[in-house]
Amino acid sequence: MTRIDMPQFNLTVFKSFLGILSFIIFFFSALPAQAIPLVGSACVIRHGDKVLVIKEEISGKLALPGGQIGPDDTPEQAAVREVYEETGIQVEAVKLLKLRGNTTVFACVAKQPIPTSKVTPYLTPLDNTEQDDLLISAWQAKHFAKEVKRVYLLSVNNITKADYRYPNDVPLLSPWLKQVPDSAVTDNGADYQSISSLHQWELHQIEAFQQTIKHSSDLAHRIFNTVMQVFNLPGEKPFIGVLLLIAAIGFGTTGLLALASILLSVTFTASVMKLWLASPRPFYIWPELQHASASGFGLPSGHTFMATVLWLMLWYNLPLFINRFKTDAITNIKIFRMKVLPLFILAIALQAVARVWLGVHFISDTLLGMTVGTLLALVLIQWQRNGLMLNNIWSWRCWALFSAVIFVAVCYFQVPQQVYLLACTLAISGVVFVLTKRQDYKITWVTRFFLACSLIIAASLFIISATGF
Repeated sequence: MTRIDMPQFNLTVFKSFLGILSFIIFFFSALPAQAIPLVGSACVIRHGDKVLVIKEEISGKLALPGGQIGPDDTPEQAAVREVYEETGIQVEAVKLLKLRGNTTVFACVAKQPIPTSKVTPYLTPLDNTEQDDLLISAWQAKHFAKEVKRVYLLSVNNITKADYRYPNDVPLLSPWLKQVPDSAVTDNGADYQSISSLHQWELHQIEAFQQTIKHSSDLAHRIFNTVMQVFNLPGEKPFIGVLLLIAAIGFGTTGLLALASILLSVTFTASVMKLWLASPRPFYIWPELQHASASGFGLPSGHTFMATVLWLMLWYNLPLFINRFKTDAITNIKIFRMKVLPLFILAIALQAVARVWLGVHFISDTLLGMTVGTLLALVLIQWQRNGLMLNNIWSWRCWALFSAVIFVAVCYFQVPQQVYLLACTLAISGVVFVLTKRQDYKITWVTRFFLACSLIIAASLFIISATGF
């Protein structure tokens, strides 16, 4: 039988390996510890038993005001600057509370009384809200409607981990609050003086209008409120979703793309104008006027803008739709349009009245929305009459160009809404590219599924971007 020699354990080699390993461990353990670079700084601001928190635009979660430390900033300077940009409040950082990873948390105190108002039912951030919780006037802050949706003074005991962006910090809020000097508050009366005389006049007109309706009979009040809710639908997310579904089922991909081009044009134009003009909503000045949820800036009225374009486009295409399903049902299209035009104008006007009644827009917001909406509708109608609409909506290059325009706006304004619009137009551009490049080939079920998912995602992103419209 052949003998197999087993390898012998070499003790000398093993000792040499242990010696080298020990040297490496000793060498690295002797190196000085490297400091973690600080990248963020935040402030804890207190009024009584309440802490100042922002509601973030993207996540929808609550967080302490704060942000990135610039290359020329100290952590204290960064905290003070970020609080001012996010809330409009000038503060002083008085004490370091905690070094949390690469973020510093300071105790801060406001240099002037913080302008506040009561939290309305439409702006309640928590399931459990105290009667003395406060909404902070922040619409003049640099990052309002971009990074920050709202600013509050809330009871720490009611903030849960589900409400907060950094859940592990929730148990620390109460201990931190005990170490923070108290900041004074005042009402937001200064906001009234900061707006134009036109807006001041409009506030009184809105209040008088609402009080007149409220003091009418119960039946009249209910009927009026129902009519306002119905004509307020254009611009609402469920309405947009149903409209896209009807276009897809009734008119196929072409109808869906045509409607998408209209909706995206309105939403993007309104977004740019709102951010450029940065005009407040009425309830930012007088919270008691608010009867519906809304956020961001108010000029122009996005709902009125959208309603004007949709109603006018329907007015122009209605006889074409009727003749499509029943040939020559309408022989004189021009006369038919003139007869039904007052009905569409009434629908647009009632939508504008609804936005004023709900207290989410000034009268001037709705008038500008109707004016810009009419101009855009005329451009779209001419676009359709010339036959350019059909060619352009089926050109992926046109959608890519639209995406490039939105990209420029995203770089300038840096708001989530426009990022969603950009993703939406890019998705549509991709779908159109695949469809047009495969006209001579059979599209597989896998490709159909991919295209359907892309369109659904695009529609979802658009609906999300219309939030607070």
